[in-house]
Amino acid sequence: YGEARPGYAVFVFVTEPFSEAQQVKLDYPEEAGNDKIDVLKLNAIRKFNTGIYDYSMMTSIFTPVDHNTYPYSLKSTTSSQEWCGHSFTQFNLERNKYRLQEFSYFEQEGDEDKNVDVAILEDALFNHLRLNGGELPLGDIDLIPSTTYTRLKHENIRPTAASITRTQSESKNTYIVEYQHYNRTLTIDVEQAFPHKILAWSEN
Repeated sequence: YGEARPGYAVFVFVTEPFSEAQQVKLDYPEEAGNDKIDVLKLNAIRKFNTGIYDYSMMTSIFTPVDHNTYPYSLKSTTSSQEWCGHSFTQFNLERNKYRLQEFSYFEQEGDEDKNVDVAILEDALFNHLRLNGGELPLGDIDLIPSTTYTRLKHENIRPTAASITRTQSESKNTYIVEYQHYNRTLTIDVEQAFPHKILAWSEN
């Protein structure tokens, strides 16, 4: 998001039993009955230095393994810590809306609790690739931009128009996600073969 700075990122994928009602990991899944949903969780950790101080950001996304029955992620959280303070963002799927809670030390952002229209979360695209055979829907689509992006750019969170295109080689698919109303492009390389590893990505 500007001049390149040293940093690193780690993406951790794991499946786990999840409570549909409480939207938390189940301690006793064998007792949960129909409340249990298997999810693919991605913990995306980014740490970098701006040249003045350090940032540490983490996003957790919980996407049902049965994405045909549950096309949208059930929950997503993002925390950001840096020397000025910290902030927290959480999505919870409630029927056809996301409940969005934001907590920030910035005056104009403050604390918010509101609903936004449901759409695919950009942060969940990595999960969708892993669950859907290395494929994403192509063409025009509404996406909720990455919470890392909206946090660093102080953008309002809402679904916005984007387009997804794909190029293919012998072993990988390359997806390019371009937003119509933001100067933002996300490129993801993913293996065509199982387990559809994320090979590389860039955010411009």
